[in-house]
Amino acid sequence: MNDLTSFGNLFKQMWLQKRRYIYLLFFINLFTIIFVSLFALATQNYNLLFFESPNKSLVDFWRYNSANLTIYFDLAFGVITCWQNEKINMSQTWHLAAADEGKTYLANVFSSLIACGFFFLLQQIVNTLLLIPTMGADCVAEAFSQFGLSPITPNITGINIAFEFYWFFVVLVILFIYFFVSFTNFASRIVSEELPMKSTLWIRLLIIAILVIIAVYVGSIVFTHLQNLIDTNKSLQTYDPIWLDDILLLLVDLIFGLCDILFVKKWVEPKIVNR
Repeated sequence: MNDLTSFGNLFKQMWLQKRRYIYLLFFINLFTIIFVSLFALATQNYNLLFFESPNKSLVDFWRYNSANLTIYFDLAFGVITCWQNEKINMSQTWHLAAADEGKTYLANVFSSLIACGFFFLLQQIVNTLLLIPTMGADCVAEAFSQFGLSPITPNITGINIAFEFYWFFVVLVILFIYFFVSFTNFASRIVSEELPMKSTLWIRLLIIAILVIIAVYVGSIVFTHLQNLIDTNKSLQTYDPIWLDDILLLLVDLIFGLCDILFVKKWVEPKIVNR
């Protein structure tokens, strides 16, 4: 490996590792589009298992389903990057080569975040091409407005002034997933090793399940109170209240991110180095 004392070098090396997964899944995405298109044309069936179209034409099929396919592959890519993140987090090679554990962890998370952004951009280029026959010059706006990420929505007057907050919301959600997955991984290992019985995979899975249930329960309470606040406050209903979700997610990300860095420095790094 190159010198890994700086955040930039750490980020670059991790990006090079994760880049191949971007192209791999993107090619699978392209193959899926081609296969589904050929199957729909051959069978004249435009209501498939996870996809539906009100009109029996391929261009309309992709107008209504390109976003759905994008989401499915985004979820798959998210799972892959979570797995890659935790593989690096527990890697003896990375911990011995890098100078600072906090930089290593953050470079790992943010390289995955950029990988997600690059993968989504490649998908949107393809989606834009698929939407040209039905949307024409509005194909770019339509491709991004399906996710609330465009200031202009075709066939709807006005401008979505909150679209920047939706971009920020997506970034914060991705960071939350990465931070929380690392938190459950680190916490389950720490707790299972402190228990009197021998640590096993089933014990760790049980601890992870408990942590997830607690997180879902607390999250549901917090977001219910947030929704009640919005419903009872007329001033918050003037504009899209997505910015409140952004603030809440930012605070949650900071909490889990700091906990993860603490776990890495105080527990993960000493355990791995002393193997």
